[in-house]
Amino acid sequence: MPTARAGRPRSLLRRLLVFALVAAALIGAAAVYLEWKGNAPEEIAELVSEGGEKVLRQPLHPARGAPRVIVFALDGVGDGELHRAIASGGMPRVAALLGRETEPRLYEHGWAAPGVLSILPSTTYAAWASVFTGQPAARTGVPGNEWFAREEMRFYAPAPVTVTEHEHALEVYSDQLMGRVLRAPTVYERAGVRAYVSLQAYHRGADLLTVPMPSAYAQMITAAARGAVDEETVSQEVYEELDDEAVESLVESIGRHGPADLQTVYFPGVDLYTHVAQDPIRDQTRYLRDVIDPAVGEVLDAYRKAGALEGTWVMFVADHGHTPVLPDDLHALGTDGDDEPPAVLRQSGFRVRPFTLEVDPEEQDFQAAVAYQGAFAYVYLADRSTCARAGTRCDWNRAPRLAEDVLPVARAFYEASRTGAGVPALRGAIDLVFARQPAPPGQDARPFQVWDGQRLVPVAEYLAAHPRPELLELARRLEGLGAGPYGHRAGDVLLLARTGTELPIEQRFYFSSRYHSWHGSPTKQDSEIPLLVVQAATSGADIRARVQRAAGPRVDQLSITPVILDLLGSR
Repeated sequence: MPTARAGRPRSLLRRLLVFALVAAALIGAAAVYLEWKGNAPEEIAELVSEGGEKVLRQPLHPARGAPRVIVFALDGVGDGELHRAIASGGMPRVAALLGRETEPRLYEHGWAAPGVLSILPSTTYAAWASVFTGQPAARTGVPGNEWFAREEMRFYAPAPVTVTEHEHALEVYSDQLMGRVLRAPTVYERAGVRAYVSLQAYHRGADLLTVPMPSAYAQMITAAARGAVDEETVSQEVYEELDDEAVESLVESIGRHGPADLQTVYFPGVDLYTHVAQDPIRDQTRYLRDVIDPAVGEVLDAYRKAGALEGTWVMFVADHGHTPVLPDDLHALGTDGDDEPPAVLRQSGFRVRPFTLEVDPEEQDFQAAVAYQGAFAYVYLADRSTCARAGTRCDWNRAPRLAEDVLPVARAFYEASRTGAGVPALRGAIDLVFARQPAPPGQDARPFQVWDGQRLVPVAEYLAAHPRPELLELARRLEGLGAGPYGHRAGDVLLLARTGTELPIEQRFYFSSRYHSWHGSPTKQDSEIPLLVVQAATSGADIRARVQRAAGPRVDQLSITPVILDLLGSR
C-alpha cells in the first residue's frame, strides 16, 4: 500500500475549478455567468437572454406531433440507484408513469433493460457523446473530460481536471465547442425533427438550447467555494436549484414555442452533489426523491398541458454511476509534486507538458502529456528522436516509438505500482497498465494491450490467464475506446487506478483532486446505467420487444441513439 503523501496546499480557485470535473454543464454555464457580469461578448449575452434560451436553428423544424420522445438524462445515476429509488416509493411520479411491476424490471407500461453498460471511460463527456451519437469514443473523437489532440498539439478541457482554466468549459455554450470537436453525427442531426435540449453540452443539430438564468449559477459558484473550504457542509439545495432552474427554463420555452418532437432534459446537479456528498449513494437516492422526481413531473405536466403527452415515449438514461472514495491526498492521484503520477514520467527522462490549457512558446518542448478521467489516466508520448534536446519542439504528428518511448513508460508505471519504484506513494495505486503498437494520427489506432511486466498481452488473453470478472466486458469496451480513427486521443499508455466497490474503500484510488465519490472504471458500480423506456399506451412486454429489436443483440449505451430513432420512426 502507498505511504501517505506530504500535504500540499490547494488554492481555493484550483479546488473550485477541479470541483467541476464532471460538471461540464455547470462549469460552462458558471463561466457564462462570470463573463456575463463583466462586459460579456455578444454571443454570451445572447445565450443568457430570453430566460436562458438560445435558438440554434432558424426557422425551427416544423412540429410534426406524435410519436414524440422525451429523454431524461440523469448525470451520474447508476442503474441500481434509480431502480431502488423507484421500487422504494421514492419516485412516485416516475412509478405512476411505469405502472405496476409485473415481473423484475418489466412494468405495465415500461421496461428497464438489465445490464446496460456504459462505454469506457465511464465519465461525463465521453459517455454523453456516445449516448447522443451511438458511437464509441474512438469514433466520436471525445475520449473523456479532457484530452490531448496530438495532431493539433492542443489540450482540450471542457470539464477540466488537471488544468485550472475554464475557457473550454465556457465555449461549450458560447461557441459550440462540443459540436466542433465531435466527429460523429448526433441523434438530432439524424432524426431531422424539432428538437430542444436543456443544458446538455451535445446539442448540435437541435433547434433550441435552454439554460437557467445566470443568477442560479452565481449561487452555485458561491456554494461550491464554501464546500471546497468546508467539505462537511454540502447543501443539497444548491444543486437542487441548478436542476430546478433548468427545468423552469425549459417549461417556459415549451410555452413559447410549443413542445418538441425530441426533447432532452439534462440533470447535472445530481452528479455534482454525489461527488461531494458525505454518504454518496444514500444521498443520491434522497436527491432522486426530492429533486429529480418532482422535476420529471413538471416536464410531463408541461407536455400534458400542451396536449402532447399522449403518444409520447419517455426514456431515462445516464452516463455512469458513482463509486464512494476517500477524499484525501493519499487516494486522490494528482499532478503536483514528486509523489504523483507525472513524477514517473520525469524520472523516466520525459519533459512533461505543463498543466495549463495553453502552453507558453518556451515550454512547448514537452515530450509527454497527461489527462485524467477519474479511474483512468491517459499518457501521451512523443517520438523523442524528434526533440531530444531541450528547447526543441516535438513532432506530435509522428507516432512514438514502441521500444524507445512507450515501453519504458509502461514498465516504469508497472514497477511504481508493484514495488513503489521511483514514486513510493504509488505502490498499490495502479491496477493495470495498458499500451499498444503506436500509429500516427490519420491511421486507425490499434487496440490497447496489457503490460504484464514482461510483454504486451492482448486483453482477452490476459484475462483468460488472470480472470477479472469485476472488470465488465473489459476487452470489448477498451477496444471501443482505443481502436479507431480517433483512438489515439486516449493516449499511448493507459493507466487504470485500483478501484471498485469489491475493494474496501481504503484500497480505492482515483486520478483527480479530492472527492467523496468518483467513476470512470469498468466495474459494475460505475458502468451499469439505466435505460428505462415508457409509454402509457403500450404494454411493457411490447416495449421490451421493440427496444430489443432496435438495439440489436446487445443493449448498451451505444443502443440509446438507435432506440430513440426507432421510437421517432426515423431511419
